[in-house]
Amino acid sequence: MKKYVKIVTFAAAVLLIAITLTSGIDKSRGGYKDLVEEFYDQAVKQNSNLETIEDDIENFYKKREDAIEKYNSFTSYNNRYYADAKAKAATIADATTKQRAGDHINKSETAYRAKMANWQNSIVTLNNNERELRDLHVLLKIMIATPVIEKYQQNNLPDNSKLNEANTDLQKVIEKIKAITK
Repeated sequence: MKKYVKIVTFAAAVLLIAITLTSGIDKSRGGYKDLVEEFYDQAVKQNSNLETIEDDIENFYKKREDAIEKYNSFTSYNNRYYADAKAKAATIADATTKQRAGDHINKSETAYRAKMANWQNSIVTLNNNERELRDLHVLLKIMIATPVIEKYQQNNLPDNSKLNEANTDLQKVIEKIKAITK
């Protein structure tokens, strides 16, 4: 009977460890909860400076999306015109007239591309700054979340006396089996 109690106790300890190790699983998303995000979100709710940063980031993305949408619409419209104009010029039968049309389109397109150079540079700068923002935002989240997990570690380190007791019991069982199987 004592053997069964020890086995049940050992099985319960293993089950408890398994439950503890899998407690971070988020079944709705099919994976683990992102504790960095969770801790950071809690900190944002408690810190107006972090809340302001999050609002500023959200506002940036709204402005960026609006600007990029207008830019994409503008360039798409212009690209469509030049494609249509080139296709139309290609239908001209007379070689001299076709050449004049092609020259006219190329001159206009070159001027258009020159006008867009400033936009292109701005987009490259924006993309580089956005990448830096994402990197710094991740760093901020990690730096805010780390003290939370460290406090948890400090205050919740489990007592290992039961584990040591289970290990001692296990060693005794191993020694009994070794004595029988010699």
